Amino acid sequence: MKFLPTENITYKTKLKEEEIFGRLSELIEPEKTFRFGIFSSGPTKPYEGRINSGTFEIKRIISYRNSFLPRISGVIEKNYDGININVKMRLHIFVIVFLCFWCGGVGLACIAILTQSFGNSDFNPATLIPFGMLLFAYGLTMGAFKFESNKSKMDLRRIFEADIIE
Repeated sequence: MKFLPTENITYKTKLKEEEIFGRLSELIEPEKTFRFGIFSSGPTKPYEGRINSGTFEIKRIISYRNSFLPRISGVIEKNYDGININVKMRLHIFVIVFLCFWCGGVGLACIAILTQSFGNSDFNPATLIPFGMLLFAYGLTMGAFKFESNKSKMDLRRIFEADIIE
């Protein structure tokens, strides 16, 4: 759905499965718990994650903090005229849970303010603050997610030498 921070993309490539996994393994390093501090070395590859038989789970390595960085999972399927790579980009589960709780609390405040404002005839601009908070949270989430997902989409397209078909 276009209004949620998710992406479902299908890449079509003429590369062989072994070549795809070879290219991925050249660009992926194992996940590290912490990537900061004075003694940490910089990343040597652009992605971190793991490759399993027929699937992969990766995320971009960035030098800044973005809680809305997409988690990328992919499934490679052989087809009669090439290979399809089905990719899903999602938020981290903890970010989803936090946003649900936070937006749920602010949503309840919006409902409380709406029910209270029906009883009053005067308008107070401060009653719009929770609505603005919801819009800000949505805009921040979608903007930060799409910023990162667009970079990953182009990277994967280049890595797989593929066309996006969905």
